[in-house]
Amino acid sequence: MIPIEFVALLFLIAFGVVGVIRHFPRELGATVGYVAMLFMLSLGGERLGTTLYSLVWEGKPDAPELNLVKWSIYMAFIIGWVVILYAGRTITFAGRWPPNPVTGVLMDGLIGVFNGWLVVWTAWHYTHVLDYPLRHFGLFVAPLTERAQTWVALAPLEMIPSGYETWILGGGLALLIFLLVVR
Repeated sequence: MIPIEFVALLFLIAFGVVGVIRHFPRELGATVGYVAMLFMLSLGGERLGTTLYSLVWEGKPDAPELNLVKWSIYMAFIIGWVVILYAGRTITFAGRWPPNPVTGVLMDGLIGVFNGWLVVWTAWHYTHVLDYPLRHFGLFVAPLTERAQTWVALAPLEMIPSGYETWILGGGLALLIFLLVVR
């Protein structure tokens, strides 16, 4: 079985490659979208899975496990958000690619990796909080390695102090939008 941290790292590299292909002005636009996603999840994410579960399955004899339903909803939301950001119309920041191609590629890749961290580690955060529902499909075997335990603590929503999510994510979103508008 492949350790979960290597799967996360593979996705992170994929986001870096996407960043190099799309270049930094478009990737910064995606960053705005990902910060908005985190903001929405921090405001109402907990209620989303619980509400849907209670409306559709609660009280039925074959009701699935609540954590599996919540995890499925979180993953559908995150994956859907990524697809919309990359397939739809993209916010593009003003800016020119650096004259040195190496610097430009590095900047593109780093912003892509940052976006990957926002997405992949958020998905990992919810997988961790919900006690790895992937184990129901045989896709996860406990326990986590020491490295994985350290890495999962680096998720954006884990690093923000409890009670300050709205302020930090809302402020970050406002700052990114401000930087987009100011030329």
